[in-house]
Amino acid sequence: MRFELRVALRYLFSKKKQNAINIVSGVCATGICVASLALVCILSVYNGFQSVVGDLYSSFDPDLRILPKDGKTYPDTLPQIAEIRKIKGIQTQAPVLSDGAVLMNGEKQTSATLCGVDDNYYRIIKKDIVYAGEFNIGKDEVPYMVLGVALAAQLNASIHFVQPVTLYAPIHDAKLSISNPEGAFNQMQIFVSGLYSVNQQETDSKFAFVPINVAREMYGYGPHEISHIDIKTEEGADISSIQKQIEKILSDVDGYTFEVLDKETLHADFYRMLQVEKWVTFLILFFVLMIAIVNIIGSLSMLIIEKKNDIQTLKHLGATDSTIRRIFLLEGWMVTAIGCIAGVVLGLLLCGLQSWFGIIRLSEGSDFVIEYYPVAVQFWDIVIIIISVLSIGLITAWFPTKYAE
Repeated sequence: MRFELRVALRYLFSKKKQNAINIVSGVCATGICVASLALVCILSVYNGFQSVVGDLYSSFDPDLRILPKDGKTYPDTLPQIAEIRKIKGIQTQAPVLSDGAVLMNGEKQTSATLCGVDDNYYRIIKKDIVYAGEFNIGKDEVPYMVLGVALAAQLNASIHFVQPVTLYAPIHDAKLSISNPEGAFNQMQIFVSGLYSVNQQETDSKFAFVPINVAREMYGYGPHEISHIDIKTEEGADISSIQKQIEKILSDVDGYTFEVLDKETLHADFYRMLQVEKWVTFLILFFVLMIAIVNIIGSLSMLIIEKKNDIQTLKHLGATDSTIRRIFLLEGWMVTAIGCIAGVVLGLLLCGLQSWFGIIRLSEGSDFVIEYYPVAVQFWDIVIIIISVLSIGLITAWFPTKYAE
């Protein structure tokens, strides 16, 4: 193979009699370089946006959430719940009771997800999500409500208002009567103590927080019913290992089945959609790349025709047909390799410059959370790009070598 490589390198860099061969090879390598660069940059931008949105969700979402598979609630007095608290690596766990509700403020009204939480919940979320006031749900005797900033805007409500917000919650086991529909709902008036914002319209317009015992009373549940438990782990803890331990503990609960979700599975549809978009874009760019690689067939065919005399000389010196084929196969593959490596290196350099200096900005005057296109290079993306390009280059170079005999 050393002999074939030396000859292939000489053919690659030596001046050809037909200048068109050099031009076609150069165009081919340049096309591969540009396409490889585009693959690195675009996949990294997709990773960057996924990271940005993941950070937005992480400011509000727990590390783990324990949900019932069947039914809407379960009691927090199960002995397995107490056993979970002893797992090493768990910092805080907060019970939550959530369901749909209607909020009214004057003539404004909207639906929301009412979440009953206790004081531990504030240790789950990030403190910087508080937009106005404070994340204070008060006590059972004097409760307060915390609203998303978009939800408050829909109600035209805010903190320090002298008029409370009216809350309507459906009683979970009540039957709706046509003659008295209000009998299926509990009602209370409650003041707003704070607003939160995570810069996500869906989240900021969805949730309202009250004390968990107030939510139980509004929905007509018992004193220990919850809909899920949110868990925050200690920094550096192995979340996957903790998740498996919780699943093992909850596997033998009589009458209940549970699922334990991490941050990604909480928003599985979103992350799945982003991955589909990412790899569809990869395939589109890869087809463009294949068009550039196909030029290798023309370049090698022209080179084989030019080197007919050299091929005969090598045969007289004892070279076999397979040796001749390997020489031109390596020649075509090296054109692909040069373009691929150059494109990947330039792509990584451009991603680094974008990450450090924010060269390319998002649209001026837009309400994006960030000012510049985010990039996040992932090792396996680079590996997939290199292997894919080099494999297609090798396969493409094989076709014309059949005639190099």
